[in-house]
Amino acid sequence: MSSTTIDLTTAAGIQIYLQNTPFAAHTVQVLSGGTANFTYRIHLHTPVEGQSTFVLKYAAPYVAASRGTFPLDQKRQDIEVKALRLAHELSAANDLVTAPAVRLYDDAEHVLIIDDCGDSRTLKQLLIDESLPPAISEQIGTALGQFISNVHGWNKKPSTDLKLFAENQFGKYISALVTYGRLESTLTGKDNIPALADPLLGVSEAHLTTISKLVKTRQDAINTASTSDPMTHGDFWSGNVMVSLRHGEEGVIESVEKLYVLDWELGKTGLPGLDLGQFCAELHVLGRFHPAREESAKAVIESFLEAYKQSTGKGADEDLARVTVGHVGAHLVAWTPRVSWGGRERTREVVNEGVELLVLSSEGSESSLKESMVAHLI
Repeated sequence: MSSTTIDLTTAAGIQIYLQNTPFAAHTVQVLSGGTANFTYRIHLHTPVEGQSTFVLKYAAPYVAASRGTFPLDQKRQDIEVKALRLAHELSAANDLVTAPAVRLYDDAEHVLIIDDCGDSRTLKQLLIDESLPPAISEQIGTALGQFISNVHGWNKKPSTDLKLFAENQFGKYISALVTYGRLESTLTGKDNIPALADPLLGVSEAHLTTISKLVKTRQDAINTASTSDPMTHGDFWSGNVMVSLRHGEEGVIESVEKLYVLDWELGKTGLPGLDLGQFCAELHVLGRFHPAREESAKAVIESFLEAYKQSTGKGADEDLARVTVGHVGAHLVAWTPRVSWGGRERTREVVNEGVELLVLSSEGSESSLKESMVAHLI
């Protein structure tokens, strides 16, 4: 399946690439939403294992959204493939949460074909679109908390080799840079973010000093992680979780049919609190900018953290709670003003919340942590 003369960045090129394979397609649909890769839904002439559609990802040597201007190591796909396979190998077939099965991996051409998640929406979009019954919100949070706890425990399984993930320098670089590496420049106005200018937020020097120390601590921990450290997803948020629901009469939501966790390219060993913090931060921001969905988002967060603690069997973990709440704060500061969530004043409020959470992570008492969103970890 050599693609030497085939342009895999186009639907037409993908159709040619597939024509002499079991995945020959009569239609190739470009999928939106991805940044790093070129992603397509392929509609087959002949079903494979009873399925007529699959998702194909081509990892170009650059970020797809950059149109070739931002180089990106194609080895990222090796990491995703191994993580997807481990997620299947180390979970039960009847688990509510899974990852799409790998159907083909052409490591020479950097093409990956995985199962199509079908009639599903991202958890982020679902929460925006629907007023979920509390039981459904809790079911989603509980299942995802148990799932990511299992992932974080992969390093405890003697037969599981995490060397590839421990050596994911790109994943470490991204996690250290795009969140922690932008905190100080975001808050001081150096990044010239409109919502945070005229006037500046006026974060105190004492808080900036605290945040600067936290940045160094977190970046050091990210960059020095080894094979003995827990496995982490690396980009665990509501946009990377697909939700398939079961509906009853008149379209009423009855239960969750399946949850799929996508995009494992930043998978690496490191700090579990970064996965927990990113997930909770995104849901918290959603609730702040969509007040009608705040209760649903909160229910997912609380059930997620409670299930995580119960699944690990560790009981109260103050260190984990501090890393988690700090990462919530870091995410609120670094990402909220850079994503089109909503108005200027609410954006500034949320960024200020992030500052307070960063300080709480470093200097807050245990009793203060017990009054925060990470109380379920204490």
